[in-house]
Amino acid sequence: MNIAAQIKSYPAKQMDPSKKKALAFSALEKSKPLTELAQENNVSRKFIYKQKGQAVTAINDSFSPVGEKEKVLFYLPVTLVWLRQLIICLVFHCRANHRGIQKLLLDSFDHSISLGSIHNIIDDAKIKAKSINAKQDLKNIKLAAQDEMFHYNKPVLTGIDIRSLYCYLLSPEQDRDFDTWGTHLLDLEEQGLDPERFFGDAACSIKAASNYVYPKVPYDIDNFHIIKDLMDMRRYFRNCLKTAITNRITLQEKVDKAILTKKMTNYNNQLEVANMKEEEVKYLSQSIDVLVSWMQHDILNMPGLEPESRYELFDFVLYELDQLAKCHPHRIQSVCTTLKNQKQFLLAFTEVLNNKFEIIADEFVYPLEKIWEMCALQRCQHSSNTYAIRSLPLQDYFDTDFDEVEDAVLKALDTTERTSSMVENLHSRLKPYFYLRREIGFGYLGLLQFYLNHTPFQRSERSERQGKTPTEILSGKAHPHWLEMLGYQRFKKTA
Repeated sequence: MNIAAQIKSYPAKQMDPSKKKALAFSALEKSKPLTELAQENNVSRKFIYKQKGQAVTAINDSFSPVGEKEKVLFYLPVTLVWLRQLIICLVFHCRANHRGIQKLLLDSFDHSISLGSIHNIIDDAKIKAKSINAKQDLKNIKLAAQDEMFHYNKPVLTGIDIRSLYCYLLSPEQDRDFDTWGTHLLDLEEQGLDPERFFGDAACSIKAASNYVYPKVPYDIDNFHIIKDLMDMRRYFRNCLKTAITNRITLQEKVDKAILTKKMTNYNNQLEVANMKEEEVKYLSQSIDVLVSWMQHDILNMPGLEPESRYELFDFVLYELDQLAKCHPHRIQSVCTTLKNQKQFLLAFTEVLNNKFEIIADEFVYPLEKIWEMCALQRCQHSSNTYAIRSLPLQDYFDTDFDEVEDAVLKALDTTERTSSMVENLHSRLKPYFYLRREIGFGYLGLLQFYLNHTPFQRSERSERQGKTPTEILSGKAHPHWLEMLGYQRFKKTA
């Protein structure tokens, strides 16, 4: 039998889907008997029953309730390029290690991939990220914070723009000396870094390198560390007082139980010593509580008194702590030494505020003292009764200019820094990426730096940061998605 005869003798096999659908509809409508439909289309009744059954099944599936767990949301074309994107996202979004990625692809996608392939994918992204990091213009960084963190006892040098949170330095090193810091700062200077001020701790190498490369840029010592030392000292003496009270109570109970016994005299002597110790520690603790409170809330607080008063109060607190150190040098003496050495640097922010307030005073033609009074008013919560009462004299003085002067003072306070807390915030974001990795060199931190700088903030107290990346805030320009910047095309669902 020739091919033409075979095709003619099997019409059911040669029937296209549209004709099968029409035949199924005719069977469902029952417009004609099945025998007549079979004869017209030259097929068997069994074939018609089969098409009818498929149509009924499709209709039932379409109208039957489907659980949310079984519903197909969308279909995804999984390609090797898409898997490369997924691997990079797992490394940074989920902080996954290479073996975890390997198991995920095998369990969820039934796809086997070697550790070497994962390494090569990350390595290719490192090269592109390094190039993008080097091309970023850093001229818009005005307030820069620098510090060091450690990973397996090896230093990691960090630097961040306080306003945009752009990380301009993230480098693992063998040492943290003057030469290492100086080399990085010289490279950053060529990239355009020229801030108005540097912020950091009292580390000699950072400060010396900053003053060498940027001799005209002030280096302010961070207030956070000295406040932490003061609070630790206060907590220590509070605990000493609790211990002294507990010891005195215990001895008092022993004395009460030892009345008219041989041990009573011994316990009385111990109780007398315990009472004296309690009074001594109580005096130290209460004095330190007051002095630390003044230093934290009156001297080093941004809203507050004018510079002259702060310097006088600083000297008074330092003198009182020196007197206490003569009685109990432990912890107090080291804090006094730090305060003496860092006085000018810790209070440098008051001079910055004073310069800004002089501009405000000239603009609105008011005495500088009144602008500082407005600054001190900002210590009160705006919705509180204290603010309402203390603002009355200034409202009478400034009259219709009160709101404008207050807005100018608030802007000056908002644009002035006294701590490098943002670099500490950066360290807290970096630590989860270091936790499962012993090796962070060979370009990994460069890729991590690129990721942090080009990933939008999910939330922020500052509205200007919400939904934007540090690079967008720094440059004022939008940029493509970070995956697209690495050369990938993102998957998007069809409408």
